This record gives sequence, structure tokens and C-alpha cells, in this order.
Amino acid sequence: MLKRNILLILLLITTDLILFSQENSSNEEIEKTVDEQIWKPFKKAWEERDWKLFNNLHTSDVLRITKWGIRAGEEYRSTIRQAFQKEDARKRTIDFWMEHRIYSENVGYEVGYYRAVYEEPGKERHMTYAQFHVLLKKADGKWKIAQDWDASSINGTPVTAEDFAKGTPLDLDL
Repeated sequence: MLKRNILLILLLITTDLILFSQENSSNEEIEKTVDEQIWKPFKKAWEERDWKLFNNLHTSDVLRITKWGIRAGEEYRSTIRQAFQKEDARKRTIDFWMEHRIYSENVGYEVGYYRAVYEEPGKERHMTYAQFHVLLKKADGKWKIAQDWDASSINGTPVTAEDFAKGTPLDLDL
């Protein structure tokens, strides 16, 4: 009886380890796909002010939530088009560090931090940090951002370089 119980426990542990390993492998594959389909083009579009590419990374009914309110679908897309087309001599870069990445087959939820750096000739370099939460949806084999929220402070405390460094950096060399 004792041997049977020990064998049963070992079998359960082995099964759990195999399932955990498969789940981790699946998540890692999804993360790589999301990085290629969302975060690399997001970085490129944002830095190059390519509003068409940027808008294409979002679902048609995207919700964008900021401290200024909620914008949805075409209203958000129009705001991006206008903002990205404004003349701006500043060079800007963005980097991401992830804290949580959770997926099912067609839905993902990611929490992370970004650092935006603005540089303009003759002026001091300016950096901003924020935490973000995105809901991703997969449609027609492509991941898209369905909901995007970010804030530069959490519970009244500003997001800092220390917060940014807590996560895992995304290697998005373009």
C-alpha cells in the first residue's frame, strides 16, 4: 500500500512537472511572437512617428486609458495620426521592461514599464517612466493591442528608474 501511494505521488509530481514545462515553453513561444508582432513594430512606429504602423498594432475597437480619459477606436486612431504628424525636432526612443506576461491561446495580458527618452539639440535630455497594462487579442493569426492603460504614478507615487529596472528587459534591437 505504501509503495503504491509513493508511486502515485511520484506519478502526479512527474505529470505536473511535464505540464508546467510545456506551459512555460508555450508561453515563451507566445512571448517571442508578441515581441515580433507588437513590441518591435511598436518601438519602431513610436520612435519614427509612423502613425499608420502604430495604429495597425491595435484592434479597430481599441480602448486607450490615460489620466486624461478614455479614447476608443477611431477617436484614438485619429489622435495618434494627429500627434505623430506634428512637427517635432526631438529625437525620441522608448524601451520596455516586462513584469508579468500571461497568455491563453488568443488573449494575452501584460504588465510592464516603459522609459521614454527625448533629446533635442541644445537642450537637456528628458526621461519619463510609466507603468502599463495591455490586453492583447489574437485575430487572423496576429496579435493586436485591444486595451492599453498607462500611468506615470501609482497610488500617488511617481514611477521611477528603479521601478523600470524591476522587470525583464525586452531586447528589441531594430
